[in-house]
Amino acid sequence: MVDFLSQVTSDQPKRGLKCVFSGSEGVGKTSTCCYLPDPVFIVTPGEQSLGTLLNAEEIPPTPCFPVMETFPDLIEAVTQLRDSEKRPGSLVIDALDGVENLAVEHIIKTKFNGSREGFLSYGQGWSHTQDVWRAFLNLLDEIANQGTNVILLAHLEVKRFIAPDSVDYDRWQPAANKSVWALTSRWSDNIFQFSYFQHVVDGERGTRPKARGTSERVLYCTPAPSRVCKNRSGLNESYSLGQSPESAAQVLAQILNIGPGATAS
Repeated sequence: MVDFLSQVTSDQPKRGLKCVFSGSEGVGKTSTCCYLPDPVFIVTPGEQSLGTLLNAEEIPPTPCFPVMETFPDLIEAVTQLRDSEKRPGSLVIDALDGVENLAVEHIIKTKFNGSREGFLSYGQGWSHTQDVWRAFLNLLDEIANQGTNVILLAHLEVKRFIAPDSVDYDRWQPAANKSVWALTSRWSDNIFQFSYFQHVVDGERGTRPKARGTSERVLYCTPAPSRVCKNRSGLNESYSLGQSPESAAQVLAQILNIGPGATAS
């Protein structure tokens, strides 16, 4: 019999953080991650922002895997990274809904003989997708356990929240199927939303109020009726990220205690 009581300890192994960075297109998620400690990117079809930024010399040279055209390719790439001697500081996957699309196409091909109608019938397809998504998140756990911070970039969409104890309302949340997002949100340590500082001004002569934006970005870290966020680091509601990706990355490195020679706990 194993004596588990003798192994009880308050010490926990160090590991990388597991984060979701959400935000609208062009808010700077990709460029900010390029300035995080020792990043490597995995991108899905249609996510060309990294290449565009590199070609425009807006970001420093950043290692990136080839575009992942299939879900098995993506799993193989992450597996090879896990098994290599190289331990990057940050693994950035762009983007969450792109990985979901690859997983769905894989399930349609392998479980439903290429039939999208079969996938959608009675929710069978999403049940299979949940299984492969759990395996995907478990693989990312292994990467995080090696000390690498794992970051999933996500687009935003407005969805209706069904509130059991109040009226229903709309809110911003990462774009993903509800079953995929349920697993991902539980898996993550932090869910942050990138945005711009805004203020609302009264309309003139009875016209509708108008929103005024600025070029200064803000990071939201705590939940609110208008957004889906969380953190396990005791962070404030929001942080100013400044007007450049370098300054944004410096803020993130500071509040999350990640940087050269440091591993987030």
